[in-house]
Amino acid sequence: MSLPLIDLRAKISAEADAVLEAVQRATGKDKSEVVRDVLHKWAVAEIHASSVLIKILQREGLVAPSEGALRKSGEAA
Repeated sequence: MSLPLIDLRAKISAEADAVLEAVQRATGKDKSEVVRDVLHKWAVAEIHASSVLIKILQREGLVAPSEGALRKSGEAA
C-alpha cells in the first residue's frame, strides 16, 4: 500500500503550464501526475545528494550539520 498523497497548490509560470500541457497531451497523464512525478524524482535526487554530503563531511572529519557549525572534529567553536 502506498503512502497517502499530500495536497499541494502552487502558482506556476505560463511556460511551465505550457510544458505540462504538452506532456499531458503527449503521454495522456494528468498535469498533476506529471508534476507529482517530477517533484518525486527531484526529491529522491536531493535526498541522495544529502546522503553523499554527509559521507563527505564524515570522511573529511567535519562535524555534520545536525551537530552544529561545520568545523574539523576536535576544533573549538
